[in-house]
Amino acid sequence: MKVWDEEGKLLGRVKAIGQTVLFVHRRPSKELWAVPLSHVQGVSGRGVTVSGRGHAALEPAGDRWSSEIVTAIHPLSESSNAPA
Repeated sequence: MKVWDEEGKLLGRVKAIGQTVLFVHRRPSKELWAVPLSHVQGVSGRGVTVSGRGHAALEPAGDRWSSEIVTAIHPLSESSNAPA
């Protein structure tokens, strides 16, 4: 599922949902980013809308990927086998 900032700019795609953050993957980079769940403004068929503008809406994931407990992956993120 796509992640959009409050102005409608595409930020990336949901990789997973942790206890406190939404993990976002930005292509073509391999970097993983995080958005605090408190910044999620809404979820629709279009994707997830988060507060903030552009790259400022994202935080470096750092070591959160290995320390966060991933509580959900579907239905917010797409299967890695799904066509782009």
